[in-house]
Amino acid sequence: MKYQLKEFNRNIPDEELLEDIKRIAGKLGANSLSSREYNDNGGRYTSGTIGIRFGSWNKALKKAGLQLILQREVSIEELHKNLEHVWIDLGRQPVFRDMQKSSSKYSVRHYMSKFGTWRNALKAFIEYINSEDTIDNDIKTSKEATSEPTPAAELLFKHKTKRFPSERLKVQVLMRDGNRCRLCGITVTGENIHFDHVTPWSKGGETTLENLQVLCDVHNLAKSNLEY
Repeated sequence: MKYQLKEFNRNIPDEELLEDIKRIAGKLGANSLSSREYNDNGGRYTSGTIGIRFGSWNKALKKAGLQLILQREVSIEELHKNLEHVWIDLGRQPVFRDMQKSSSKYSVRHYMSKFGTWRNALKAFIEYINSEDTIDNDIKTSKEATSEPTPAAELLFKHKTKRFPSERLKVQVLMRDGNRCRLCGITVTGENIHFDHVTPWSKGGETTLENLQVLCDVHNLAKSNLEY
C-alpha cells in the first residue's frame, strides 16, 4: 500500500468549489443545501473550507445560485456559554478543529461571523470570563444564603459564596491548572474532571479560584473532606 499526502485545497478555484456545492444539491434534488448535507453526501471538500473561502456557508450558497439556509441569530452570550461548556468538557482551551469534533452546539463559523476570527472569539471570551459581572454571579445574595438548605455540619460557617462553582469559575481553574489531577497528575476530561475545595466547604472553605483545584474522580472520592 502506498501512502499519499492529502489533497491541499487552499488554492482550489472558487468556481470549482461552487460547482461541487451545486453537484451535491443536484444529487439530492434540492434547491438549498446545509453544510452537514454537503459533508455527508460526498462533497469533495469540507463545508468549513468553503465557508472560510466565501465568508460563510450562506454566502457560498448565494454565489452558487441556491437558496439560503435560514438560521436563528445566535447571541454573543450564547456563544460564550457554549465555549464555557466546550472548555470544561475538553479540560483545556479549544482549538479551531475542536469545535467540529467536540460537544460544541455551534460551529466555528458562528464565532467567525460574530468576531471575525477564531482568535478574536477567544480574546472576547477571556474578557467575558474575567469581567466583573460574571464574578459577581459567584457571590451569594442574602436571600440565597437563607433559602439554600444547609447540612447541620455546615451551620458553623456562614459562607459568602455558593457551594458549587459556576461554569465561569471552572474555566478559570482550568486556565490556571490545566486538566491534570493535582494529586496524581493524570489528564482528566469530561465527567472525570472534579473541581475540589482545597479547604473543604464543610470546614468553612469558600468557592473561590484560590480554594479550588482539579482532581480526578478517584482522588476526589478519596480526599473527601480532608484538606491537602
